[in-house]
Amino acid sequence: MTEKCKCNSNVDISVWSQRVSYKKRGTLEDLLSNPEDVQWPFDSKAEVVLMTAKANQIRECTFCRQILIERLRMPQFWWSDTYKRMNGYFGSECVRNTEGGIGSCSTWSRTLVKHFAAPPIPAVTPDIHYRWLKFNLFTRWIESGRMVIVAFDPVDIVREGLCESLLQNISQDELQDPFWPYIRILEELVSLQGTSIWSLRNLIRTTELSPTRDHRNLRNKPKYNYSRLHDIARHAIHVSETLDLSVKLSESIMREHEQLMASISDFESRLTSEKTQLFKRAYFNTRSRLTFFSHALFSLRCRSTSNHQRLHNEIQLRFHTDSQYDSQASVEINYSTKSDSTSMRWIAIVSLVFLPANLVSSVFSTTFFNTANGVITVTTDFWIYWVVLVVVTAATMAFWFYLPRLSSEADTRSNHSTASYGEEKPLRSFMHGVRKENTNLDLSTSYV
Repeated sequence: MTEKCKCNSNVDISVWSQRVSYKKRGTLEDLLSNPEDVQWPFDSKAEVVLMTAKANQIRECTFCRQILIERLRMPQFWWSDTYKRMNGYFGSECVRNTEGGIGSCSTWSRTLVKHFAAPPIPAVTPDIHYRWLKFNLFTRWIESGRMVIVAFDPVDIVREGLCESLLQNISQDELQDPFWPYIRILEELVSLQGTSIWSLRNLIRTTELSPTRDHRNLRNKPKYNYSRLHDIARHAIHVSETLDLSVKLSESIMREHEQLMASISDFESRLTSEKTQLFKRAYFNTRSRLTFFSHALFSLRCRSTSNHQRLHNEIQLRFHTDSQYDSQASVEINYSTKSDSTSMRWIAIVSLVFLPANLVSSVFSTTFFNTANGVITVTTDFWIYWVVLVVVTAATMAFWFYLPRLSSEADTRSNHSTASYGEEKPLRSFMHGVRKENTNLDLSTSYV
């Protein structure tokens, strides 16, 4: 490999063995430079190596990426952006030795956890603070029982948890199973997912215990913060998604682990009895722990479903409470409208009672009537009153009858013109684009 490293990325390793334990920091080329053993490019005394690296820097560096592919047998496809964007997966690959046993076993896995900070106080800090925790791991086991674990981009809480769980209280029998790190990884995953689940549950429980929840004790309409409720619901959806993938991860690990045992049984006659017994003892111990943590993740998934349903119930309760208050306000408005209608009806009745008298007095007060000498006489021009009255009444009735029709026809013409303009606008844009393309074509042709 003539190309040199361009990223200058440093890698931290923690080494454990029964004889020595230490930590070291350096480049990939320096740390994976043991030429004596192709299968194990680390210190020959090391039995377990935990390496933390920055995946994004290595992904951009062909030199460092090729070192991991050649010396740790990492799959080439793992570095593609497709798997970088995934929320979770698990895969494994085993290579057999000449006797038919497992010579080496590599696994790669990824899962996410949405971790919440301390529960916020709504009156002081209503914002919900969180961060994404990532388990992006690669493991490689060789038949001598040695194991290397590469953790990419772990945050502080994940890095400390992995160092504490993977490099302490390790037995020699445990090292004989290629899947032994996943006992401790799933234990850490269950702990972090449980913290997220119960943090979310505390937020929902605070909502359930809100004093404005029971509308029977309230006189005014409560003001609910629907934005916060939907924000909690968004977090609940994310937690459920990551838990689904965590459960799927545990199931995939158990399935691959079972297939590993089945493949060993097929070649059991060609293996030494000592190797077979060591592997079986390690297998059953690992299997029982994997089963337990898989059930624990499923239990947390059920709790997450319960949280989601409880939150949905709270949102519906508040929505229906607001609807009840709005309905009650509508009823009160209807009662007020009914009372006003009754008052207006009595006003209309009183007006009708006095309307004939008002008409008679208005007619007899005109100059068409003369009351001189105590005798009422009518002028010969009284017919003018009736002509004007009939004409004005007919004009008023005709105007009242045709005005609604004129308004509806005007609205129809306005809507039609708006729709026509909306249909013509894309056509105009298209024709403008065609003219522009023709102009550009003519210009480009002139330069040829």
